[in-house]
Amino acid sequence: MSHGIGVTASLRDLPDAVVVFFALVTQLGDVWFYLVTLAVAYCFAGTLPRVGDRVTRERIGFVIAVALGVIALTTGLKELFAHPRPPGAETARELAWLPELLVPVWESVATGDGFALPSGHATGSAAVYGAAALGLRIGRRRVRYAVAAGIVALVAFSRVVIGVHYLGDVVVGLVVGGAYLALVWRLAAGERVKRAFSLALVVALVGVATHFDFETAAALGGALGGRLTWTVVGGRLAGPDTRREGAVATLLGLVGGGAFFAAGVAIETPVAGFLGNALALAAILAAPLIARQHS
Repeated sequence: MSHGIGVTASLRDLPDAVVVFFALVTQLGDVWFYLVTLAVAYCFAGTLPRVGDRVTRERIGFVIAVALGVIALTTGLKELFAHPRPPGAETARELAWLPELLVPVWESVATGDGFALPSGHATGSAAVYGAAALGLRIGRRRVRYAVAAGIVALVAFSRVVIGVHYLGDVVVGLVVGGAYLALVWRLAAGERVKRAFSLALVVALVGVATHFDFETAAALGGALGGRLTWTVVGGRLAGPDTRREGAVATLLGLVGGGAFFAAGVAIETPVAGFLGNALALAAILAAPLIARQHS
């Protein structure tokens, strides 16, 4: 099956400034970006009494659960379809003006490896930003939807511009991400976080059964860690926290979660990926309660 469309000569010949811009935009759809952003928002949500129930840890927990599910879904589908990326996807465009010190950073943001279908950035963006627009009731609904749609479109297009995906990859990703969000929203009734985590766990289990490796095991660990931890902490998050508690929770969540995640990546075995992600999610979700008890 061929899906060699979308990476055209005109896109390859775009000015450096345009490619750099879209290489930065594409980070909005990277797993690290939206998980770190959600972790910080989750830890600070209890310190914002003025927003009331429009932005709560339960609402952000729902978005986190959607993110974990769509990561697991994308990982499983990539292994199932095993479609290659466009030629040259693993090589960044040479920028003569770029300082040598920044070359590794540029190469990390402007390249792609592994299988291509569906685009993880497009799939994740459609599900995560869509879930945020549905669940976090900040501002007018139409504005939230428009902003989310704009970000998703930019992220999807950026993957084609920087040459790491074919157009077909991102289109399929948008469809899959949107469909997954619609399924979770229907089955979890919007704010029923446990159900969203449970669905993420089911998807991750299917992924492991289809293909067992570091990526699928890590996705399963994240989903299981999220589901188990939410069972413990989910009913104990009510009540406002101080800004200091929010800052402590953020530090605990990011440092603890980041350390567990990094350990799993460093060892790079399925068991390490599973345990690292499970403990990382546990650290993030439990951080506000730990901060409250020790502040």
